Amino acid sequence: MAKAVEPNLGAPQLAVRSADGVQVVQPGKSSSPPVPALSAEKSPNCKVMAFSEDGSLFAWCNGTEVIVVNAASGDVKCSIPRPRTIELCFSPLNTFLACWEVYAVRKGETPAPGTSDNLTVWSLNDGSRAMGWIAKRNENWVPRWTDDEELCARCVNNEIQFYDGHDFSKGITNRLRIPGVSMFKLSPKSNPTMIAAFVPGSKGAPAAVRLFRGPNFDTPLCNKSFFKADKVTITWNQQGTAVLVSAQTEVDKTGKSYYGETNLYYLKADGLSYTVQLDKQGPIYDFDWSPNGREFGVVYGFMPSKAMLFDHNCKKIYDFGTGPRSVFKHSPHGNVICIAGFGNLRGNVEFWGRQNLKLLNTIQAPDTTQFAWAPDSRHFVTATTSPRLKVDNGYKVWHYTQGLVCSADFRELWATQWQPAAPDSYPERPLSPLPAGAPAGGQLKKAAVYRPPGLRGTQSKLKLHDEDQPAEGTAPPTKQSKSALRNKKKREAKRAAESGAVPDKKKSAEQQQALATAKAVLAPAAASGGGADVEKRIRNLNKKLRQINDLKAKQASGEELQPNQAEKVKTETAVLAEIASLEKQLAAL
Repeated sequence: MAKAVEPNLGAPQLAVRSADGVQVVQPGKSSSPPVPALSAEKSPNCKVMAFSEDGSLFAWCNGTEVIVVNAASGDVKCSIPRPRTIELCFSPLNTFLACWEVYAVRKGETPAPGTSDNLTVWSLNDGSRAMGWIAKRNENWVPRWTDDEELCARCVNNEIQFYDGHDFSKGITNRLRIPGVSMFKLSPKSNPTMIAAFVPGSKGAPAAVRLFRGPNFDTPLCNKSFFKADKVTITWNQQGTAVLVSAQTEVDKTGKSYYGETNLYYLKADGLSYTVQLDKQGPIYDFDWSPNGREFGVVYGFMPSKAMLFDHNCKKIYDFGTGPRSVFKHSPHGNVICIAGFGNLRGNVEFWGRQNLKLLNTIQAPDTTQFAWAPDSRHFVTATTSPRLKVDNGYKVWHYTQGLVCSADFRELWATQWQPAAPDSYPERPLSPLPAGAPAGGQLKKAAVYRPPGLRGTQSKLKLHDEDQPAEGTAPPTKQSKSALRNKKKREAKRAAESGAVPDKKKSAEQQQALATAKAVLAPAAASGGGADVEKRIRNLNKKLRQINDLKAKQASGEELQPNQAEKVKTETAVLAEIASLEKQLAAL
């Protein structure tokens, strides 16, 4: 492979995999085209690529072999003869590379021992094979190392097997027997290492997630059981002190959701566990730990979904309101929060400052299928990839307040990935200001909705979904629409018609004079022969008084009254006064 073009060391690099091959680029500035950081791999058969955890190594499979290069210089470190590889994983200290390919054995053949292994581990020092297993399922195939590579673990039937992370020739060094275990995750940066293991429910028994602590892994520290779980997602915080578990069923038996039913659980290394209480029904679209390990955000509920920030005790910190959202991502430094709606949503992307919890900016990125923060916490990439979308494939690199930095179009784009970097490679910087002339809060002007000529100037009565709710601390709009004012006038006119009154402004001068004369003439007659009407009015007022007493009893029992009911209670004094006046009038007849 040719030497790399000298990159700008101050900016992160982006790896791109497409039908044209693999390339690593340096995103340009001021919408300039991306600068190649490594010579491109031109093979159209590149099915996988991966960076090492520290970003120093880069590997891909071109359909002939797996190539591992130095990400800074482009020098080839080693080549591995695994042409059918579709998954790659580096060990934490870049000692080994794990390769996985689809398991296949020809019918009637008896392969030699070791030749049918589809999961293989290779030493990056000399490119030699260190270990191999048969792993038929693509789910949870990856062997997991501790951060110091002292242990390597993998899940098999009813147990988790441990190997010496430096020397696989020693074979299995320990076993953790967990009947029915289907997946597990090792904690990062914790000493001793902890394991979160998931056991699906069976034969009426609930599913469970259990935490174990090394080096013996003998008794569980914490056990959380739940019934509604066909599959789970386990996510440790960066400090390895707590884990979030998203449990999902394949089918929602209530019929409310096509995507099944989801719940979120919180388990701590000290043995405590919680069910995260979500105040809106519907699926959980995304959740994400803050880099500080003490907070996490969740997007949940039927559309318009709700976004909420929780603390380490599952108490609500801030409500971001509702909207068309499906993604919640903290920046690598945790100072900016991105809340977005991708997939089949319109592509709204919001950026919030974590310190003051204020909206910084809003952009539109429609048709996005991949999103990722750059390690500098200032840039991010949105991509439209195949096979999710077959048209308009490409990626865009953005600055969270300054907007689009650069973009590139592809005939068929498969994946993008930022080069990882150590936390201190990009020091945390103050929040960037909006460019001059940008609207406050970064709000974008919404495009006008098309209306036929005959309906223009009116408001549609069709309601497709619930209205978006503002974020916490934001005052709701108080100005009434033209339609609301029009309806208010109609209601007032209807009440006037029912009472037999006609607004004075709709009467002519002659009508008003005639009405006054008629009232003067008919008043004595009404006073002399109106006893029946007075009795009827008293009965109606007594009925209203009984209703007021019933409402007061409900209020005394703690039940909250509707606004119209509360207004009715306030009329009690006026009703009593009118009854007393009418009774005096009736007595005088």
